[in-house]
Amino acid sequence: MIKLNLTPQNKQEELVLNYLQNNASESLADKINNGTPFEKDGHPLLNKKTLSGFMKYACDEARILAEKGANSACIDDVTVYGWAIHFFEEDSIEGTLYTIDGEEYKPAPKKVATTKPATVKPQPTKPQNLQFSIFDKIDDTDVKDTKTDTLTTETDTNDDETDMPSEEEMQEIFAQVHEEEQRKKGNPTYQKYTAYQAEHPTAIVAYRLGDFYEVLGDKAVLLGNELDLTITSRDVGLKERIPMVGFPYHAAENYFAKTVKYHDLYIVENDNEKQFIERVETAVNRHIDLDTGEILTEEEMREFDGDIEEPDDVLAEEKELAKGFEPTAVCKLEEILGDVFIVGV
Repeated sequence: MIKLNLTPQNKQEELVLNYLQNNASESLADKINNGTPFEKDGHPLLNKKTLSGFMKYACDEARILAEKGANSACIDDVTVYGWAIHFFEEDSIEGTLYTIDGEEYKPAPKKVATTKPATVKPQPTKPQNLQFSIFDKIDDTDVKDTKTDTLTTETDTNDDETDMPSEEEMQEIFAQVHEEEQRKKGNPTYQKYTAYQAEHPTAIVAYRLGDFYEVLGDKAVLLGNELDLTITSRDVGLKERIPMVGFPYHAAENYFAKTVKYHDLYIVENDNEKQFIERVETAVNRHIDLDTGEILTEEEMREFDGDIEEPDDVLAEEKELAKGFEPTAVCKLEEILGDVFIVGV
């Protein structure tokens, strides 16, 4: 049993702790005990999670599954334990943040943007309808005042042109635009997932995150209904959460065998380790281990020491081929080729 640095405060948290200690991998235990790197407000931090933080997370997930207007929801143990693995495994979920010095991080209060008071333009006065006769004397001061008014208006116009955002304000605007663009695409993990799904549009993409395989989006709803899995949701950095189903890695082979009965399957272990498995009905020369339900290729079958269920069409084809050989020739070929040459009788 792996020792985890988690302190339960009640019976429910104690049950979750016991499950984690019996099922967590070494990598997950390291995340729980030592925390994970986290960046916020441009500061490098350490993200540590607690059992009380998980209980709050589980309540939020339960509210999503609960019927509208309900005050409670009945969630099975498997789903709750799956949430626990996901909560402590997922790096993007924020727990308690600490600085490099080990002090709890408290973000600085946000600066209140100061706005310059709006420049009030003087309202132009209507020219008076002065009627002069040819005998009236025009005063020079009237002409000077008119020129002064014109100069004042031009100065106000120039002041408006210089009322531009500062460099810091422009950087803040650009940062907000970039953040909004990223929000439309989702977080980096979701962007990778959608890229794999685009490469294999008809397949179920099973993406491994720590100790869990996850299927997201419309495929999650489809697979959840077919395999009777609990459909939850996941925050991927979009405005709304998206549907998600998941299953633990130690039970993955069973779920994979069920999945390929209906769909092609694309398994993503990491960026460098991926595997595509065809749907069973369209696959060629596939064999099924009766004990585990695992799907084997012919090469894997030669190294397998168990019961094999051969497709009927393959057995018929082998029997037909065997009819055209003399017994002595068959024995000679079998002696030369060994297990590669299969004889139907």
